[in-house]
Amino acid sequence: MKRNIQIKPLDPVMIRDGRPFGKTPGIRAHSLNSVTPGTLAGTLRTLLGKLETGNGQRVKDSYTKLAENIEVLGPILMRRDKLFFPMPLDLDIYELTDDESEKNKIHMSIRRPRQPSDEAVKTGGFLGTGKIGLHENILWPVSMPHGAWKSLRKVPAYISADWMMRWLCGDISKEEWEEELQEWANPENKPGSHPHFMDVLAKEIRDHTEIDDSSGTARDKKLFSTEAIVFPPEVSMIAQMKISDEFDIPGSIQTIHPIGGERRLASFEEMNGEAAVNRIWQCPKSVIEAVDKAVDNASDKNKIYLRMVLTTPAYFSKGWLPGWLNEQLKSSADRFPNMELQLRWACVPRWEGISGWSYRHQEPKAVRRMVPAGSVYFFEVISGDPVEFVKEKWLMPMSDLDRRKGSFDQSDGCGMAVWGIWSPDQNQ
Repeated sequence: MKRNIQIKPLDPVMIRDGRPFGKTPGIRAHSLNSVTPGTLAGTLRTLLGKLETGNGQRVKDSYTKLAENIEVLGPILMRRDKLFFPMPLDLDIYELTDDESEKNKIHMSIRRPRQPSDEAVKTGGFLGTGKIGLHENILWPVSMPHGAWKSLRKVPAYISADWMMRWLCGDISKEEWEEELQEWANPENKPGSHPHFMDVLAKEIRDHTEIDDSSGTARDKKLFSTEAIVFPPEVSMIAQMKISDEFDIPGSIQTIHPIGGERRLASFEEMNGEAAVNRIWQCPKSVIEAVDKAVDNASDKNKIYLRMVLTTPAYFSKGWLPGWLNEQLKSSADRFPNMELQLRWACVPRWEGISGWSYRHQEPKAVRRMVPAGSVYFFEVISGDPVEFVKEKWLMPMSDLDRRKGSFDQSDGCGMAVWGIWSPDQNQ
């Protein structure tokens, strides 16, 4: 059984990072920039456990059973009635500052791997690979823009689903990107008014003082502060739960429940309407048609290429490299029985450290180095039906299973991905 939930935070949401937070005067509890899949999954499992048992202590005692029988997908941000995904990282955004007439004008370049010539492979490496480097004969080079430009300090954190679908289908030109980014960066526009781009969620800092338990008064010189994510009223989160038949949750879910640290409250409401739900979770028709067109146009010289964009942080057992790729960077038959993919390049930034709290062991979880959302992996299709593959894997977790079976894996929604096409000839 699948249940779709819309979460509207009523208070700033505190999602602690891994930095220590003790009794040092003046210390601050820092928050991540977004709600992690593990936090959302734990919140929803606890909520369902309370709805079923009506007893918080029983939820705590049976949390292992809840985790094994409830899988969670999400979160996906929604602004009003429009979905937003993390900004894909297969592009670079610059600010032109050399020419005075072009000052403050936005320029961007698109990253696309291209098959190297035999001479290029013989003479040397490229972007971290070399004659004695790892995967030097498998990964392809990526051309970089000419000239030295300053990276744009402030870039969109999220793009709309409509814009993402066009990007995955290869329907957005470099010039159109630059025009829309210039419009988004216009200081005269009201924040949050651009239809395709959204800023990183703001943070609120609250100052607190330690309370003496014996007297109930504030302790002298015992100040600390907390940081939390502020969700605008028009922004919410969407999640889907796959619930085992073992759990009986009667009626529609509509309640108030805490999420994140400090038990900050949020509204949880079940989404009804098959059309609205399918619009969120099913692969769009435009993407299917783009992949199908690529298959029809394929020949011996024009192969099929798929692009995987992560929408939530992913846990891979080999660091940035998925565990379902072998030493030749080909997908394993165990994970994809009817499909074989060959990795050609990946756009991956610095790892993101994510931890959490274990209800099973009542202690902090180990910090995991996760691949951030927005990372892009470029694959060449060796065999299989890419159309059916994209339909099946749309917004499905691509993470590896956590060897500790504690979190950070597929059942928590880590590594959800959307798929699109790309071509080495599109290199700009």
